[in-house]
Amino acid sequence: MKPPTAALVAVLALVAGCAAAPGLSPSASVTTTMQGWEHYFRIESTPTPKAGGTEIEGYVHNKYGRPATVRLLGQALDASNNVVGQRIVWVPGGVPQLSRAYFKISGLPPADHYRVTVWSFDITDTDSSHRRF
Repeated sequence: MKPPTAALVAVLALVAGCAAAPGLSPSASVTTTMQGWEHYFRIESTPTPKAGGTEIEGYVHNKYGRPATVRLLGQALDASNNVVGQRIVWVPGGVPQLSRAYFKISGLPPADHYRVTVWSFDITDTDSSHRRF
């Protein structure tokens, strides 16, 4: 039997790495599945205390020339940057190209400060297909 070639080993490593991504869960150090999301999006947000928790609302700005479907990660953090609560939400209706969309993340506990990041996104091509980033 012939040993595996370098190309086969590289492909198997790539597949194994991709398989691990769906099991990824947010934490204090893992805030996105999409490294470099800041190149495509900008987030402005404001936390507001509400009955039953804190609500973060704001806008996701799409700096890219195509619309996108976006999931956000909202995190409540203590003074030492430990996560005390978190939620992943879809931006309703997606984010239009070169525009912005409103979002709301409800039900976070009271905390020292809050963080919102893009957890994942799909760019919508003009032919209605999607490219996953």
